[in-house]
Amino acid sequence: MVNAIFCAHGQLAGAMLDSVRMVYGDVRVSAVAFAPEENVEDIAAKLEKLVSAHGNEEWLIAVDLQCGSPWNAAAGLAMKNPLLRVISGLSLPLALELVDNQETMSAEALCDHLTTIASQCCVVWRQPETIEEDF
Repeated sequence: MVNAIFCAHGQLAGAMLDSVRMVYGDVRVSAVAFAPEENVEDIAAKLEKLVSAHGNEEWLIAVDLQCGSPWNAAAGLAMKNPLLRVISGLSLPLALELVDNQETMSAEALCDHLTTIASQCCVVWRQPETIEEDF
């Protein structure tokens, strides 16, 4: 079992968790918001409190932006905790896949899987070209 946290700017993490619950009901995921008056240390303290409550278990923190404050806070914790992984690009498809696989995959395998899913989720719809045929 991989414990999971969504962490993002503003209310995105909580909204993402609400959306995931619409599909799966109650899930083992926490949400950490990054408020405008907070800094990296504030986020890190929130994340550390959640992680330390579960001892020596694997964790995956999904953040919205690489190199943003949630990323920096989570990555700082991951540097000190080999059981913690961080992935950026939090989206509904990524969040659903995370929840769908958190009980059957290791944190490392889940990160690999989510990276593949993320690359498949961005699709552009284009108007099909019409071909006129001579009759």
